[in-house]
Amino acid sequence: MSEFINVLIAIDAETILGRFGGNTDPDAPASIADSSELIYMTTRQNQLGSAPGSELTINASPMDVIRWRETTLSLNAEYTGILYRFNTLSGQDLISTPVPRSVVLSEPQPNSHDPLNPTTQKISSYYWECEILDTGSVTYNFSFMILNHKGEKQGYYTWDPFINIQP
Repeated sequence: MSEFINVLIAIDAETILGRFGGNTDPDAPASIADSSELIYMTTRQNQLGSAPGSELTINASPMDVIRWRETTLSLNAEYTGILYRFNTLSGQDLISTPVPRSVVLSEPQPNSHDPLNPTTQKISSYYWECEILDTGSVTYNFSFMILNHKGEKQGYYTWDPFINIQP
């Protein structure tokens, strides 16, 4: 039976902006060569084959589905990160071509007047998704933009992680 493997990407937007500055060209994003202190990926414990970090080993099988979602360390309050391009550099035959998917969700919201009964609001969300075709190592790059809390683009960046897929 297929499983969904949700990969959470946490981006240290404030440090990235401080180190790399703004970059206004989405077709030439600034490369974050040493991402180990700036970008973190993790998944559920039973799907995790290595410690969380900028590279990831997951326990998965063919027909499982990987879904990547991102946030910033401020949980998108001060800065937001948005993934906008995926390029497979090696291991193309191990996963299907990742594509972005949009979805409308009902998100619970705290209710200050009645803390035990939260309200909900409809939000638009998205993730990148692919199907696992075989086990092995996939090297890819994700390009992402950082926006401030007003939605103004602050810069475009890319990093080259790998994901090891093991049974």
